[in-house]
Amino acid sequence: MATINDIGIPGVGSGILQPKQKHRWRITFANMGGGEDSQPLSMQAITVTRPNLTFEEVQLDRYVSRAFIAGKYTFEPMTLTFEDDVSGTASRVVQAQLQKQQWLIGAEGQWLAAAGEGSLYKFVTYLDMLDGNEQVIEKWTVEGCWLSAVDYSDLDMAAGDAVVISTTIRYDHARQNIGGYDQGEGVALGGAGRTS
Repeated sequence: MATINDIGIPGVGSGILQPKQKHRWRITFANMGGGEDSQPLSMQAITVTRPNLTFEEVQLDRYVSRAFIAGKYTFEPMTLTFEDDVSGTASRVVQAQLQKQQWLIGAEGQWLAAAGEGSLYKFVTYLDMLDGNEQVIEKWTVEGCWLSAVDYSDLDMAAGDAVVISTTIRYDHARQNIGGYDQGEGVALGGAGRTS
């Protein structure tokens, strides 16, 4: 009788490992909007990209050959899309964050005044992949975040779709922790960083 263990790759192993699934995740924030309750943004999130890392290639020319080494790294921006709820709670979080970065949308504060330093407006993003229950199987801690772009999307009298807001999150550093993330087994990506 055939079982799941009969499936595999010769010389590699048998069985099938359960893949992580794209719809089992949650996103939360620390200090987004300067202490504004960011739970509405977490509740309305519908798509997000995980951190992507690229290294510059440094070419070394020698006599009759070339070699390549890794140069400086860059974390690519993350994108987060969420539904704009009718009470405006999620949109208010974004507005509060933009106000921290530079006074643009609201009525308070100095007109077009920028924040004096990054720590006044940067926030932390936590992206957890779940096992379908409450167990976190992968945790990303993304530090030094700020909104580099906000797209409030279009409106259309002929459409019944939900209105969404798309944001681009630029950040300084990301840490990926795979399993046992709360025991300090994390791997810091992109150079020297804490691995808590």
